[in-house]
Amino acid sequence: MARNAGLRRRAAFTLIELLVVVAIIALLISILLPALSGARRQARAVKCAAQLRSVAQGMAGYLAENRAVYPPSYVYALDRSGTYDLNRQPQAPVNGYIHWSWFLFNRGQVGNEAFGCPEFPRNGTPRTNPGPQQANWEGDQRDVEGSSAAHANALEDLQVPRLAFTGNAAIFPRNKFTTELSGGERVNRLVNETELKNPGSIVLATELNTNWKVSAVPEYGETGLMSKSHRPINPFWSLSTGSDEYGAPPNTETFTYTGNDSPSAPYGLLPKAVVDERINAISSPGLPETNAVGRHHPGGDKLGGTANFLYVDGHVARRTILQTLKDREWGEKYYALTGNTKVIDRYGQIR
Repeated sequence: MARNAGLRRRAAFTLIELLVVVAIIALLISILLPALSGARRQARAVKCAAQLRSVAQGMAGYLAENRAVYPPSYVYALDRSGTYDLNRQPQAPVNGYIHWSWFLFNRGQVGNEAFGCPEFPRNGTPRTNPGPQQANWEGDQRDVEGSSAAHANALEDLQVPRLAFTGNAAIFPRNKFTTELSGGERVNRLVNETELKNPGSIVLATELNTNWKVSAVPEYGETGLMSKSHRPINPFWSLSTGSDEYGAPPNTETFTYTGNDSPSAPYGLLPKAVVDERINAISSPGLPETNAVGRHHPGGDKLGGTANFLYVDGHVARRTILQTLKDREWGEKYYALTGNTKVIDRYGQIR
C-alpha cells in the first residue's frame, strides 16, 4: 500500500511545473492573438468586397432595365412617397432624399444588407433623415427638420438604413440638374454606360470612412450633426474654383486630380489618424472630398490602410485611395457634368 501511494505522488504536477505550463500557454496566446486579429480583419475586408460585388450585380440589372443609364446619386423628392422630377425639384430636401441605393433595392435588384460592411460599427453610416426607428439614428445626429431622435412622423429618406458605400460623382450625378440648384453655369447630367471607355479601370463606388461623422456636417453644431451619406465623392479639382465644380466656366475650364498637393499631403490627402477624428471631410471648402474614402482594411501606405473599390466592369479590388488617384482611376472626364469636363494630368497636359 505504501508503494502505491508513492507512485501516485510522483504522477502529480508540482506547482512549478504548473506555472511553466501556464506561462507557455500565455506565450502562445500572445503570439496567436495578433494573427487571429489580422485574420478577422482580412475576413471583414473580404465580406465587404463581396457586398460590393452584390451591389455591382444589382447595378447591372438596373442598367439593363434603364437603357444603360446610371441613376443619380440623389435627388430631392417631390413628396414623401418617392415622386421626383430631375428638372422640377424643390429648392431644399423638405421631403427627404432619394438615393441611388433605393433605385436598386426598391426594384428588387439587391437587398438592403448588400450596402453594409461589417467593418463599420453599425454596418454603415446613417441616412440624413433616419426616420421613425430609433435604431437607425446615431447619437449627436439631427435630420433636416431639426429632430434629434425618432418619432412617429420623422422624415425618412428613400435610402438603405445603413450605407457603407459611396459612388463616384463623375458617374453618379448629384441633384443639380438646373442652374437654380447648381448655383452656377454648369449642371449635372445622367451618364450612359457606353460613355465609359475603360470600364475595368474606372471606379464606380468605394467605401466611406467607418466613422459616420467624417461624412457629416455640423449643421446644428458639433452636437447636432447632419449625415451626408447620400453624397457621392468628387475626385476632381477645378483649376479656378477648387472644390466648386459648378462655378467653373463651362467651355474653357478643365479639371485635375491634384488638389492642395504637397509631399506631406499628396493629392490633398490627410493622414488617416487626422481624418478619422474629423467632422465633415466630404464638403469642407478647400479639402478634397476623397479624404472621406475609408482606409480601414489591412495593407496601405503612410496615409492609412486600404479600401475596396468597385469598378465599372463589376470587379472589386482592394487598394489605397492614393493609388487610385495616381492611376487616374476615377475617370478621364467629369462625365456627370456639362461643359468642358476633360481632366488634365499633374503636368498640365490634357489627355
